[in-house]
Amino acid sequence: MAISNDTNNSAAGLRTVPAIALWAIALVALATAGADADIIKKEDMLRGITMTREQCAATPQALWLHVDGQDFCVRYYLSTAGGEGTRPVVFLSGDHFGSVSLKTWQWIPAAKDKNANVTFDPTETNRDIDTDDLMKTADTFSKMAKTTSIYLARMGIGGTSGDHVFRKTLLELHLMNAALDALKQRHGFEGFHLAGQSGGSALVTGLAGMRRDIACAVSGSGPLAKPNDTGSKDPARTLFDPLGVVPSIAQNRSMRFIMVTDAADRTVPIRQQTPFAEKMHRAGRDIPQYFVAAVDEYHHGVIGYTGLVAAGCALGKSDADIAAAVGLMVKRNTAYNELRRKEIAALSKARIASPRSADPPATPAGDPARAGNKRM
Repeated sequence: MAISNDTNNSAAGLRTVPAIALWAIALVALATAGADADIIKKEDMLRGITMTREQCAATPQALWLHVDGQDFCVRYYLSTAGGEGTRPVVFLSGDHFGSVSLKTWQWIPAAKDKNANVTFDPTETNRDIDTDDLMKTADTFSKMAKTTSIYLARMGIGGTSGDHVFRKTLLELHLMNAALDALKQRHGFEGFHLAGQSGGSALVTGLAGMRRDIACAVSGSGPLAKPNDTGSKDPARTLFDPLGVVPSIAQNRSMRFIMVTDAADRTVPIRQQTPFAEKMHRAGRDIPQYFVAAVDEYHHGVIGYTGLVAAGCALGKSDADIAAAVGLMVKRNTAYNELRRKEIAALSKARIASPRSADPPATPAGDPARAGNKRM
């Protein structure tokens, strides 16, 4: 048994299509690079990151937390590039690296990983992390939503200590929950907007069910169907079940929960996403689920869309206005995908390049970091 990678009221000025178009285009502007980048080596993340309390205290924007009997140093990347507010947009990334054996809780070697090159590209997920890229993502979300934004590094990656093999477990969920509490205390926030990509969306869902200070929660390509039952009572070896928090989310009418899905997603198929919306409906709460067109080979990277939706929600845009902006981005990305398909076909026919070596002429709309949309 293994687990694979996965990552209201109408507002004035958005009542016409041109205004919506301008808003959508404005929200996908890229941020400038951050400073003092730190390279986090993949070898360190694969073996698990350890830090002392003293090392954590000497690290900028880091939280020392004790959760489920373990100590952690959680790193976060806070940006006010687009404005400041007391309810920041917090982004949780997708899973990194390959599949994990739920029998041994160890990485499955790429050569033996049946998901490699089927549901994810190992070359895109097995890489070092440049913290400058994480800061760029925070900057972009801040500019989109015109408020404070935080890239919250998950357990074992992005500078946060711990072992990433225990991703999407109760331990990681409890750690992210404790981190939000600590951020509120340190910065005086009144609450949060949450956005996730793939595995990060499972955590967003869990946090949305646990907390009452979340205004918007956006799941991008989220594996929200019931995960495998490991039969363990250890929080580090118990996968979180997003479907289990449907009643809590359905009852919390003050929070907007939104899903972003590419129906052709190969990494987290639609059958692992839509059941959540269906169960919400049965619980008496219909939620928006926007169907989009991702631009990566696996149709999984929807960070650009997720940022657009989260920003619209944080800015108080109506579901109809958000849907119109998403539709504009879908149209642009669909055209991009068709152009890329034709170029790849032409190059293949001419026997001068393979699909993997063909570079498209321009970056599509809604891609805050071109490589980032491929991460899970």
